[in-house]
Amino acid sequence: MIKIITILCFIIVSCSKVDKTAKLESDLDKTGWNNQKREQYLNYRNDSTTWDNEMFNNDKQLIGVGELGPFKFGVFPVPKYELLGEGSFKGLGNKSEDFKVGEKTIVMNSFFVAKNEINKERLGDKDDEVFFHLLVFTDTLDTENYTLNKSIAISRNHPDYVGQGFVKTKSNTIDYFAFDTVEGESYAIINTRLFNLNFGKTILIATKNDGTLRSLQIKSPQLTSDAIIAYSDSLIKEKQIIGFFETKNTF
Repeated sequence: MIKIITILCFIIVSCSKVDKTAKLESDLDKTGWNNQKREQYLNYRNDSTTWDNEMFNNDKQLIGVGELGPFKFGVFPVPKYELLGEGSFKGLGNKSEDFKVGEKTIVMNSFFVAKNEINKERLGDKDDEVFFHLLVFTDTLDTENYTLNKSIAISRNHPDYVGQGFVKTKSNTIDYFAFDTVEGESYAIINTRLFNLNFGKTILIATKNDGTLRSLQIKSPQLTSDAIIAYSDSLIKEKQIIGFFETKNTF
């Protein structure tokens, strides 16, 4: 069963000065974003006259909403999205699916950002872009209440975005948190392991019988929410991936 959650209006190491400058110029060309705009955004955060009070009051209903990942959902007042430009936010969400592999299951989840006025040059003709793609090998599944696999995508740091969730196996819990910045930097933390997603947005996780974990990071192509299911299905059939998930002492 495909599960989609969309939160709309809610929720390289540089070796030289020349390399760093080139990177900043490249980011500016693609997003129109710069340090001055970042400073302005931070000023908005601290200025109560810029806050979206209607959205803030609606978010209060989410206080104590329950477990949705490693971090408790925090309700902060945030600046009106349109202050960063009309059409600067068009949507954010996640897309997930379960794949059966023998008697075990691979749980997939992904977070994506819709094309907007800020990222449109980078996305080109694509409607959205996946910034994090996770595949977890699990030995248990709850297909009725989904209490063993939950996630949420949050837009409250617009124009930066975060997503988090968890996958519970019989003996372990895989907690994850990922974020994507307007400058095009993406990172994830999975059970305290840090991943720079600019070197691969697809992360595979497997649990061993002794409780330890194994990870495999893959430099996948630029993915969209429409393509993520088919890509995942194709990926898990590759010899390298089968070998990773089915190595000795997995569960």
